[in-house]
Amino acid sequence: MAITVKMNAMNQIPKGETLFGEGMSADGIFVVLKGSAVLQNSNVALPIVSGDFLGIWDMYTGSYNAECVATEDMTVYALPVKSREDLQTVLEGNKEYAGRVTATLGRFITELYAGWSAYVQAAKVLPGVIAEVYRQYCARCKAEELRAADMPGNGKSEFSVSEMPEWLSYYLESAKIGAEVQKNYFSCGVTVAMRHIEEQTDIIRWLFGECETQGNFLRRQGAVLMNGGADNLFFYLSNLEGKGATEETKKTAVLLRDIVEKKLEELAVLFKKYAGEPIETHEKKRLARKQNAGPAVEGEDPCNHTLEQIFSLAGVSEEMANEYTALLRRFAAMEDKTSTEDDARRLRRQLADGFYQLYESIFRKTYGLAEEEIPLPIRMFLDFGFIDETLVSRSQMLELEKLELEPVTKEKDGCHIFTVREWLSWVYEGKREPSKNEFDQEYTEMLRDLRKSGQITEEEEKAKVKDYDERLHYEIQNLFRYNHRLVNGQLSIFVPFLYEELLAGGPERSFLSKATVQAAVDKLRGMDYSLFYREFLYMNKELGIEKEYKMAEVLPDIILFPTMGSKSILWQDISCRRRDTPGRFLLPMFAEVSVEDLMIRVCGRYRWELCRTVQGAAWNNIQIKSLTSEYTDYLMYYKKNRDISEERKERVKAQLQKGKNNYREVFAMDYEMWMKNEVNGAMKLNKVAREILATYCPFEAKIRAQLVQQPAFEDAMARHRRENAKKLRETELRHHALTKNGIELPQELIDTLAYYRDH
Repeated sequence: MAITVKMNAMNQIPKGETLFGEGMSADGIFVVLKGSAVLQNSNVALPIVSGDFLGIWDMYTGSYNAECVATEDMTVYALPVKSREDLQTVLEGNKEYAGRVTATLGRFITELYAGWSAYVQAAKVLPGVIAEVYRQYCARCKAEELRAADMPGNGKSEFSVSEMPEWLSYYLESAKIGAEVQKNYFSCGVTVAMRHIEEQTDIIRWLFGECETQGNFLRRQGAVLMNGGADNLFFYLSNLEGKGATEETKKTAVLLRDIVEKKLEELAVLFKKYAGEPIETHEKKRLARKQNAGPAVEGEDPCNHTLEQIFSLAGVSEEMANEYTALLRRFAAMEDKTSTEDDARRLRRQLADGFYQLYESIFRKTYGLAEEEIPLPIRMFLDFGFIDETLVSRSQMLELEKLELEPVTKEKDGCHIFTVREWLSWVYEGKREPSKNEFDQEYTEMLRDLRKSGQITEEEEKAKVKDYDERLHYEIQNLFRYNHRLVNGQLSIFVPFLYEELLAGGPERSFLSKATVQAAVDKLRGMDYSLFYREFLYMNKELGIEKEYKMAEVLPDIILFPTMGSKSILWQDISCRRRDTPGRFLLPMFAEVSVEDLMIRVCGRYRWELCRTVQGAAWNNIQIKSLTSEYTDYLMYYKKNRDISEERKERVKAQLQKGKNNYREVFAMDYEMWMKNEVNGAMKLNKVAREILATYCPFEAKIRAQLVQQPAFEDAMARHRRENAKKLRETELRHHALTKNGIELPQELIDTLAYYRDH
C-alpha cells in the first residue's frame, strides 16, 4: 500500500515503503532529494538515485506503470503535475529542472534498452532450443516404441518485436552527454526541453511495454522447460530416462535435461539482472520432480507465480494472459477497490469474464485427478478463488495454504456439503442434474424453450440433453457465475477472486469447514425438528400396502462458494420437480457473519418456498390452511387485525418496507426472530405471527415444555398440540388396521409413527 503524499512539500519515505503503486492514478511527479529506490514491475527493475525525477512519463497516460519502493530511507519533493501544461509551468519556474529531467529520462532509456535487448536476444534463441530438445525427445520415444507427449503449451512459441521508435538511437546517444551539459543547454529554452522530454517519454513507454511482452514470452517458454506440473520438457525427459530400455536413450535424456537446466539457469540470471529477482529457484523443484515429491519443497512457497501456473495449465494464449495480468495489476493498484465509477465497474466486469473462462478450463484439465496430483495453488484457485499471491498479504496466503477441506461424504443424518469444484464434478458425472436458471427453468425446460424459439434444432436439443460437457458449461455460467456475487453480497463491487481487503479479518477465522456447516444444520434441526421433513405417499405391493403416508427427512445439498460473503442463498427447495429430492443451499466459503445466522436465514426462505411447492396453486388460498396461505392473509389484513396492537402494526409496516413488500422476506425476518429470540422465551413477535410459526415451525418437545409455562406461548402452541395429537391418532388407527390384517409394518411407517409421537 502506497503512503499518503503531501504535494508541494518534502515527504519522507522509509526503507521498504511504496511511494506509488503500479496502476495508481498519476497525481504528481517527484524529485528525489535523498536516498534510493527501485522502479519495478514484473519484468523491469530500474534503480532510482538522488537527483532523479519520477512520474514524468506516467503523467501522459494518467497512471503509474511501475511500483516505486524505497531501498533506503528516501526524501522526495512532490509536485502536483498532472498535465503537459503543469510540467511546462514547473520548468519555466525552475529552469535548472529541465536538464535534470532529460538526464534522468536518458538514463532510464539506456537501462531499459539494455534489458529489452537482452530479452529479445534470449527470445530469439530459446524457441529453437526448445524445438530441438523436443525433436530429439520424440526421436528417442519412436526408437523405444513409446508414445511421445505433445509439445507443452500446445507448441505456441511465436516471437515478434514491434517497430522501434524513430528517435531511439538519437536518444541513446544523447544520454551519453553529461548531466551538467544538459542542465546548461536545456535551461536556455523550455520549448526545446519539452520536445525532448515528450519524445523521451514516448520511447520509455514503448520500452516498458516491450520489456513486458518479451519478458512474459520468456516466462512462458520457461514454463515449457519446467513448470509446477507434468506438462513440461523436464518431466518428459525424466520419464523417458526411467522408461528407456537402452543406454543410448537414457544418456540422451540426461543430456537433453542438462540443456533444459542450463537454459533455466540462464533465464534465472537474466531476470535477476533486469527484473530484480530470478524467474524462480529451480534446483529444488528439479529434485522434487525427479523424486516425484510434489510441488512443495521445504523453503519454497508452492504458491509463487500462481497466476502463471493457472495460465500455463489453462493453456490460454499469450495475448489473453498479458491482458488479464494487466487487468489484475490495475485492480491491485486501485486505492479504492470499492469504487463504483464507470472505469472500476468495467474493470471488475472484465476480470469476472476472464475468471470464469479460466475456472472452466482449469476444472476440465484437473477433473479426475487425485488431490495430490493437483498443485496446491491450483486447488486453492478452484476451491477458494485464490488467483494471485500479490493480491493478498503474506499471512493471509499462509493461512489459506493451511486450510483443509473434507471430502464430500454423507454420514447418517448428515447433509451433502460440496465445494463448487466438487459440485461441478457431480453434475459432470450425472450424479446431480443441472440447477434451475434465474427464470426457474430446469435444464431440459431451458433447452425446450430454445428449440421452440428456433435458436436450436430438435437434434441439437436431444444432443445437449445428454451432453455432459454442455451441462457443465451451463452449470458454471448459470449456478456458479450468477450466484457468486449474490453469496458475496456486494453486488456492485464484486470480483470473483480473493484479495487482501476482502479477507481483512483473516481467512482462517472466517473459514467455513464442512463440519462447521453440518454442526449449524444440526443445531437448527435440534430446535426446528420438522424443518426438513416432508410427507410422502407410501406404497408397498409386496407387503400389501396400497396407500399410506410416511414422513421422511430430506436434507439439502449445501454448496460452498469460493468468496468472502454475508449472504446465504436458497436456490432450489427441491430438484428436478420431484418432491423427494434435496434442496440446494448456497453459502460463502468465508463468512462475514456467523454460520448459524446464514443457516437460519436460508432455512426461513426454504420453509416458505417448500410450502409453496407442496401447495401448488393454492399456496395463498386461505380456505386451504398452510404456512404460506395463513401468513399471506396475516400480512394482507394486519391493519384490521384486533389481535395486533398499534405499536406492533407499525413494526409490521416497517418489515414490509424493509422486505419491499415481499411476503417471503418478511416471513424470513420473523423466522429469524423465532429461532434466535423466541426459542429462549424472548417475545419479539406479535400474537398472530407467533401462532403461525408455532403451528408450522414448532420447536422440539423439550423446548416447548419450557416455553409453555408462559401464557403467550401456551396459547400459541395449543393449535399445534391439537393437530399433532389428531395426526398421531389417525396414523395409529391406520397402522393398527394394517397389523390387524397381518401386515408387518416396514421401518418407514414405524419412523413416521415415532415422528408424531416423540415430537
